[in-house]
Amino acid sequence: MIPPMSSLGLRRFAAALFVWAAAPLFSQTVPDLNVVLVNIDARLTAGFGYKNWTASSTSSQTEFDRHGAVEKVTVVSKIVRVVNGDRDEDILKALETADGKTTDVTRDRAEKARQQWAKEKEKRASGGRRSGMVDLDEVLPFAAKQRPLYNFKLRSARGGEGRKLIVLEAAAKEKDSKLWDGAYTIDPATYDIIRAEVHPSDNPTFVRELWAEADIALLEGKYLFIVHTKMKVDAGFLFVKNVRMLVEDSYTDVKILK
Repeated sequence: MIPPMSSLGLRRFAAALFVWAAAPLFSQTVPDLNVVLVNIDARLTAGFGYKNWTASSTSSQTEFDRHGAVEKVTVVSKIVRVVNGDRDEDILKALETADGKTTDVTRDRAEKARQQWAKEKEKRASGGRRSGMVDLDEVLPFAAKQRPLYNFKLRSARGGEGRKLIVLEAAAKEKDSKLWDGAYTIDPATYDIIRAEVHPSDNPTFVRELWAEADIALLEGKYLFIVHTKMKVDAGFLFVKNVRMLVEDSYTDVKILK
């Protein structure tokens, strides 16, 4: 005869039974890690396998003082074109707000953009990389050459209306400003990354804070496109000008030109 349990014993037994019963369900919800990594790599290669596109874009740059108060906000509307990896921008409108006054700086911004992208095109032609930019595979470290540098952890998640998702966390095995830690929200049915939240595993010199977020959309049922980004940076040293800003970019009317 089984002796009767106390109420505490019954609760503990019920909890243990729940964990045991849930284990098979959890293992079915979260797929094998290695399978996920391989499939994400393949999906990224296919989804971002285009070099030509055009889109409308709105960019906002908010600058802060050392106390965190807003000093200036600049909002720019533009048309962005990328041809064979070379980017060009047509500035349609640029408004700068500071000290309660809004100024139209469209002409100045358009000239600066023209000069910037001309220099970037020359740099790319000589084998260089865009200033201040990181390669996509640095912030999405799922290619075979990148995976050994990271520890990965997988967990289940829920999206809107109970949508089943998974979150893949990546942490660099060694702290390095060129290696980015991140959390990536993924559709397990397609292995599309729909959101990325990243930061350097070790901040670059003189950088106090740096992080970025990106929302990725599926276009035409096959292409992946980063439709919204947000980046925060707080950097500077002694008497060198400090940079404290939040930058957001949103893209609409995207056309993939193959």
